[in-house]
Amino acid sequence: MILVVLALFFQLTGYGQQPENDLRSLRWGMPSKEVQAAEQSAPHRITDTTLLYRQRWFYSFPASVKFAFVNDQLAGALYIFTDRHIRAQQHMDDYQTLVRILSDRYGAPSGDYWSWNYPLYKDRPDHYGDAVLLSHLTRSSVWETPRTVITLEMSGKPKEGIYTVISYAKKNDIDK
Repeated sequence: MILVVLALFFQLTGYGQQPENDLRSLRWGMPSKEVQAAEQSAPHRITDTTLLYRQRWFYSFPASVKFAFVNDQLAGALYIFTDRHIRAQQHMDDYQTLVRILSDRYGAPSGDYWSWNYPLYKDRPDHYGDAVLLSHLTRSSVWETPRTVITLEMSGKPKEGIYTVISYAKKNDIDK
């Protein structure tokens, strides 16, 4: 009878439960071996401080995922989107979709930044993708959770194309 009462107490109070994941099925501070086991496949590249996985997905978007470690503890991750569109505006459309996905999950962004280096397309939303490709515009949005800072960024260069990345970073104060 006492075991039943204790089990009910622990279940109701949440004592002993694992906290929610920080990203994917992972928690900050996990060693690289545990991250590899959770990913259930071999990484494409391994270094002392990173694991790189190709052919992953963020919702319906193909991406590579790069995990970063400090003292063999997970401290950050990047989703590097791999779609290469013919029209630059399609990248801007993807960015807006990613903002909606992240906002549905984390709430409204705490920051939404438009950095214009040259205003040629500033008043022409149908050409914002071209502005990014020409390095005229860089976009970023930021969300925060109690343990994580999430940043969505899009930038470009004419000869290299447009790059969109989501970074997840462990907050430095969560261990205090």
